[in-house]
Amino acid sequence: MKNPLLLSFSRWLGRSLGLALVTAFAGAAHAEPVVLAVDGNDIYIDLGARDGVGAGTELELLHEVVVRDPRSGTTLRDHFALGTLAVVKSGDKVSVARASEGLGKRVLAGDRVRMLSAKRTFIDPWKEQVDASKPSPVTPPVTPTPSTPSTTPGKPVDHAELVRVTLESTLGKPPEDRVERWLELLRAQPRTPYLVAIQREIATLRAQITARDTALAQARSADTHDRGPRIARLAALIATDDEESPLIIAPVQRAEPGKPIEMSFLVRVPSRVVVQMPSRVARAWLYVRPPGEPGFRRIELVAHGDAYLRATIDGALVRAPRLQWYVDVAATADGEPEAVLGSQAAPRSIAVEAAVGEAPIESGRSHIDAHVDYVDFDGDLNNGFDQYYQAEIDFTYRFIKPVYAVRLGFGTLSGTGGPKDVIDADPDGKCLDEAGIYQCKSVTFSYVYTEIEYRVRPNVALMIRPQAGLLTTDRMPGGSRRRCEGADIEGCEFFTGFGGRVRLRLGDEATTNLVIGAGFTDGIGTLLEAAYNWRPVPTVPVQLSVQVTDQPVPEDFGVRLIGDVGWRKLSWFYPSLRLSYQARDIDHAGFSGGLAMNFDW
Repeated sequence: MKNPLLLSFSRWLGRSLGLALVTAFAGAAHAEPVVLAVDGNDIYIDLGARDGVGAGTELELLHEVVVRDPRSGTTLRDHFALGTLAVVKSGDKVSVARASEGLGKRVLAGDRVRMLSAKRTFIDPWKEQVDASKPSPVTPPVTPTPSTPSTTPGKPVDHAELVRVTLESTLGKPPEDRVERWLELLRAQPRTPYLVAIQREIATLRAQITARDTALAQARSADTHDRGPRIARLAALIATDDEESPLIIAPVQRAEPGKPIEMSFLVRVPSRVVVQMPSRVARAWLYVRPPGEPGFRRIELVAHGDAYLRATIDGALVRAPRLQWYVDVAATADGEPEAVLGSQAAPRSIAVEAAVGEAPIESGRSHIDAHVDYVDFDGDLNNGFDQYYQAEIDFTYRFIKPVYAVRLGFGTLSGTGGPKDVIDADPDGKCLDEAGIYQCKSVTFSYVYTEIEYRVRPNVALMIRPQAGLLTTDRMPGGSRRRCEGADIEGCEFFTGFGGRVRLRLGDEATTNLVIGAGFTDGIGTLLEAAYNWRPVPTVPVQLSVQVTDQPVPEDFGVRLIGDVGWRKLSWFYPSLRLSYQARDIDHAGFSGGLAMNFDW
């Protein structure tokens, strides 16, 4: 027979070693990092680059289970593997991991993780992308499930040893496997003295299985009442004018036209539930109506997180001056909707700002006009004493509003003039009167001008043009027109010349119109004009003008008849030819002409 003392010592040693093994395993498990949060497919882990974790690192997901030793009643905390996670990105202290579709549905915040891949060294995880290396996952050693020790007939059964072996075989296993292992022991030893303790352990494990399944279902529930108690209490404490409403939203005062509006409603249980108001929110809808539409459009509110229902109003519906809305809620999936914020008869509204935008730039707003005219009143061309040339170039920009257009330009007028009677009476053609005194003079006027065009009516425009420049006169006979620019300035006079012109246009600027105007320049003379513009064909702009003027010097008035014909084959440019006939009387007349170039864009 065996020594009873030796047998007792061996049993005590086995129990001590088993307890030490379980305690060591549980203590190590508590040192493992945990899952911080689960956001859709992203699983946040409190491991980072400083822990040797980066993209590609594999982690083993563990879940805690509480077990009790049926022999001593000692409570232990153990973990079992749920599966493997793969890190997709990592910060200094926190990483984001992903799981397979099946495993992702079983992850809860608080689950522990354990590194399977070897630790790596990172220089800067946020600036340097590290190529993920995925070493073969280290498969935890599989502890063979020991069979229930067989009993030999005639020998006593060591029930304590059987319980110890069974307990150790459940370590690291899911609770479902642990339950099955304990049931196997009970089927093999239905009269074990640890029957009550084992049954209690099985009930505890089954309760933990149920609690975990409930937590998983609640974490993914769309029902806003399946939220944490703390969130529910905070939502219920919020003060609002709608004390009976299960939905709360901050006032949306204004919105920009054409931009989507994100609506977020906090869900809470009303402090005082009345008959007309649902106490739960199973489904909810947002109804919106932009101005000018006969009915409301329905948008279903979608659960977001533990506390909110959200919807986005399409920017195409956001139009000035306001957008009307209200919310209906159903307490059950098949329940009748009830209005909780506004109603179809009395909707709420969001003020929408008026759209402010400049009209697109129209073609033809910019224009350049350059023209030169030679005017001969006495018909003697350069040998006469009553002719001049004038050249102008200006740039026009059409602002449309409030000033329709502004023209900026400069020009020069140079010529010779004098009394018509003296010029015609001198048989020698030297502009000398009966006393032999020279009566003509040469003038040169270089000037700048600004013309502002106002649109009084769509087809009525008023144009005002002030101008100023340098006026040079030469009263010496036989001198050239540029004599006063040299050293010999005897008989030359220099003035600052001022003038202006006012015109009125009746009709469409681009097609048919009539322009009437009057102008005066000190030392140069007066100009009265009327011009008729039209297009016989789209490519041929025509202008017929009549002028009454005493230019280039204020002496005798004459009449000018001008014809201007252009050729507009291009949209941005067209030239024109100017021909004119002018006369101060029937014996004092001549022909002349000019050229013009016009640019539009």
